[in-house]
Amino acid sequence: MNTVNLMGNLARDPEVRYTKNGRAVATFTVAASNTYIDANTKDAKEQTAFVNCVAWGTLAEEIGTLRKGNKCLVQGRIQTRSYETQNGEKRYVTEVVASFVGATLNGGHNEPSNFDNFNDDEQIPF
Repeated sequence: MNTVNLMGNLARDPEVRYTKNGRAVATFTVAASNTYIDANTKDAKEQTAFVNCVAWGTLAEEIGTLRKGNKCLVQGRIQTRSYETQNGEKRYVTEVVASFVGATLNGGHNEPSNFDNFNDDEQIPF
């Protein structure tokens, strides 16, 4: 099963482009953090992963309205693809292909959201 669930903040404004056929594609980065206990110092530390994501079609257009710092939940699948640079070097990109993105706008303060009754202290069960 190839399923990814990420919750974090947008690290930059999403970039929406259109293919030659007019299909929207959005690229965005989610900063997802977790806390762990350092084995040597016993101190709580935070580690943040910056995860590249992509969305297509109507979802891509909706994501285009979000801004850096918005809290979001991304569900999708992980994908690795390759391409060749102009110099002939082969490069690999690993990203999450989003099938759902839920977000609070403006940090969740007095703005509409597609999370029902979402708040920052709520634990999401996954």
